[in-house]
Amino acid sequence: MEGGLIYSGSGKGYRNKRPAGLTGFVKSMNTSLKISLGICVSFFIILVGILLMLSICKIIELLKRIATSQHILAIHNNNAPSKLAPRKFSAREISWATDYFYDGRIIGRGGKGIVYRGVLQDKSVVSIKKFKLDVPSRIVSKIFVNEVTILSQIKHRHIVRLLGYCADLGGETLVCEFINNGTLYEHIHGKSKGSSTLSFQMRMKIAVEISAALEYLHSSSSTSKNISIVHLNVNSKRILLDKNYRARLANFREAKVIPQDQTQIQGTLRGLAGYLDPESKKSKKLSTKNDVYSFGVVLVELLTSQKAFCGEKPKGQRGLAKLFARSVEEGRWDQILDGKIIKAENLETAKKVVDLAKSCLGLQNERPSMREVAMKLEVMAWDYSAAKGLAKLNFSPFPKETDELLGSPSNAQLLHVRREHDEYFGRAELYYNGSLQNQIEINVELV
Repeated sequence: MEGGLIYSGSGKGYRNKRPAGLTGFVKSMNTSLKISLGICVSFFIILVGILLMLSICKIIELLKRIATSQHILAIHNNNAPSKLAPRKFSAREISWATDYFYDGRIIGRGGKGIVYRGVLQDKSVVSIKKFKLDVPSRIVSKIFVNEVTILSQIKHRHIVRLLGYCADLGGETLVCEFINNGTLYEHIHGKSKGSSTLSFQMRMKIAVEISAALEYLHSSSSTSKNISIVHLNVNSKRILLDKNYRARLANFREAKVIPQDQTQIQGTLRGLAGYLDPESKKSKKLSTKNDVYSFGVVLVELLTSQKAFCGEKPKGQRGLAKLFARSVEEGRWDQILDGKIIKAENLETAKKVVDLAKSCLGLQNERPSMREVAMKLEVMAWDYSAAKGLAKLNFSPFPKETDELLGSPSNAQLLHVRREHDEYFGRAELYYNGSLQNQIEINVELV
């Protein structure tokens, strides 16, 4: 019957008859819908499972990160000199000191951490660095443990002091003394129109102080154990100045220990462009001469007020070390100096610093040791301060009782004064644990 109605011979009357093509289409639609729904449900279940797995792995990784740091630090503190062992802060103390990590307390940011100005319960102001939780635990644990291990072994008036740490579930943090006058980089390059507030006298003073800190690290830092510490991250951004413009060397996350029976160790040199020793970048061998090179670049910065690396300059002039070496080689070293700082009255001393910087930037086997560099700078400072009557103006790098000495000191006198200087400011005894050193070897890029 036309219209799709047929009579049922069974006596049940008429019923609707769908065309065969339409019935097949509906069935296929139902099948497709079921398949699609099944796929969506399966995908949702898999997605939830993956997210759950990732959450569990993240929690396990965080707990492992905290446990690893605490375990290694426990070993370290059991072996460290009791008078130098850093204080272990709780997460609650750290949170309270930073107003629960209030943004208004932030004084610095990096790729792996944020630095806060903290106030402890005894009202002392400190610098608190909190590592970010999204940084891989392997990297953070090595940086964290390395800084705590290195800084807790040393004590020097020109090295930032580690006061304590926190390795609780709230994340790793380092608590250091607060240095309130910015970095050397800011004072040289961060002032408007290049008008640096640092005079030649002040720049010499800073150079003497940082060279003394590096010499202290390299020369077995006191030593019953005869080991050397290499900073491997020396640059003007890692030199802090206090309100009296006294310099402090900071940031020891790249630092390594060299045992007494070795002069170098294997490793990749990483740091800021312009400061890295080109020889070690190729050879993958690290030594104290890397710090000598980097310090040489800082000396050139102090003399020229130019940045160690400037990407805005033509390709052949971006690196300050090469530009400086070429200028000295061509006999026009005086043209590269900062004319606002270097004048007729200090040109002779500046020339001596130029020669010293040149030797620091030479080939590794021709570079002086940090002790030689520090000694020469101290003699220059002594001569300059005596000639200008500046010894009483806190220019001398030596203790007050040595200010009465007249004339240029001999090396023997300087060594005697240095010994008194180190004892006066409390040289700490180091220890060396080979198994621990293996655990804290790091090779990471800068924050």
